Amino acid sequence: MPTSVLMERVSSWRYLPVALALVLPVLACVAWTGWHARNAERQEAESAARIVRVQAQHILGQAWEMLDRVAALTALPCEQALPDLRRWGMLNPYFRSLFLVRGDRVYCSSAVGQTDYPLSGFRRWSVDTPPDQWLVTVSGTPLAPERPAILLGRPGVDGHSGVVVVDGRHLQDLLGAVATLRDYRIELIVGEGAASIHSDSKGSAATHGQLVHGETTLYDGRAAVTIRVKAPPEAVVLAWQQLMLTYLPFAVLIGVCLAVAAHRLQTNRQSIKEKLRRAILADEFRVHYQPVYSHVSGQCSGVEALMRWHRPGQGDVRPDLFIAAAEAQGMIVPLTRHLFALIERDMGGWATPPGFHVGVNIAAEHLSSPALASDVERFAAGIAARQPVVVLEITERSLIADDGQARRNIDALRARGVRVAIDDFGTGHCSLSYLQRFPVDYLKIDKGFVQAIEPDGQEAPVLDAIIALAHRLGLSVLAEGVEADYQFDYLARRDVTFIQGYLFARPMPSEQFVRWYADHPLPRGARRESGRLGVG
Repeated sequence: MPTSVLMERVSSWRYLPVALALVLPVLACVAWTGWHARNAERQEAESAARIVRVQAQHILGQAWEMLDRVAALTALPCEQALPDLRRWGMLNPYFRSLFLVRGDRVYCSSAVGQTDYPLSGFRRWSVDTPPDQWLVTVSGTPLAPERPAILLGRPGVDGHSGVVVVDGRHLQDLLGAVATLRDYRIELIVGEGAASIHSDSKGSAATHGQLVHGETTLYDGRAAVTIRVKAPPEAVVLAWQQLMLTYLPFAVLIGVCLAVAAHRLQTNRQSIKEKLRRAILADEFRVHYQPVYSHVSGQCSGVEALMRWHRPGQGDVRPDLFIAAAEAQGMIVPLTRHLFALIERDMGGWATPPGFHVGVNIAAEHLSSPALASDVERFAAGIAARQPVVVLEITERSLIADDGQARRNIDALRARGVRVAIDDFGTGHCSLSYLQRFPVDYLKIDKGFVQAIEPDGQEAPVLDAIIALAHRLGLSVLAEGVEADYQFDYLARRDVTFIQGYLFARPMPSEQFVRWYADHPLPRGARRESGRLGVG
């Protein structure tokens, strides 16, 4: 594949987060409004069903109370029972008729008076149970075959039964009133397999709607009362569209803001990488050197090389910021190679003796790179005229993340005279077993442990344990962050070989270090016993 095409594809992938930031809020809005529309439809259908259920239970409750009174009249002949039946039927608008049954014949009715009508007239509406067990919805009755009703029956005396016929028109009007709120089709069914009372439907969409809510409850522990609420298929779509019109502009606005933020983040990330690359080409980086004091020789025996970035017109950039950015953007290896080149350039003007230590920080990515050995060998060859000792300072995290390549690099470089120090020891999560598995030469004690030293000379147990551990393993110890005489004396009494900190000198550019080193060539014992190498 041509390189230009590959680069174009890689570049296009950079805009994927921007596209996702723009699209995801819109997709989330579409999904949420769809869910909300369906959920709102279900909740409104539940509310409609609740109104129907409460009213139906109210009517059935009145019918059930009336049925007790009607069943009690079965002990009387029709002439005596009929006045009560008619009076009760006239006073309650919910009832179509009240009648008494003997065997399979209706012998007394509030609607027609004394009669002899066969119960088989009710069978055409599929009433399969005897009257004393009636609690069922039918689509009609002999007096009103086109109007639904609810039949309730209860046994009386001597095989007689009392029956209450609830006029379904009242419930049908209720269903129709509730249904018009949302163009629902609502069905009410009392009894298993019974006919339904439904709202008057207008239009095929309402008639052939989709079920939105359905529930079944037991009335008086005997009959199942089922309510079904159906809605036109386009009802949810219309509600969804209304919600989309309300919220989609906000989602688009949020998406645009997120896309702009993502684009700026991508640009900033890319610009940081480009800024680092341009800064290397423009020679904006400098190296500051912090002297390391040797307690054995009593003088400066080495330096730690620290990279600094001064941006013209903007000032210094904090090292922790640009080094972290270089690690995150894959620029730490080129930056370290540039550091090697700067040190090589600086040391050309130094007058340090053979064996002078030069410490360089190596990132975990570089330590685990197959190119590390050749990079360090070129660096060592470039400064070979001064015959220094190159010390690679690595962190505990570098050891934990090693896949084997770091160990091979360390072995190869140590065979060529390069030394290895574990930097900031005790602040990471390195197991002590790594100290035995990895060939290292120095432990650098973090300044946090040094600052635990008290002026009154009280022991610092953790610091003492680290020093003792290093001595047991045959490692030299370097303590950094030493700023006071009592800290120096405490470390000297415990045979800490190398000491680094503001007590002796601050990090300084190469030119200043050359002058400083020329002013401090003598061992410490040749000066005032209470003096130090100076603060630079």
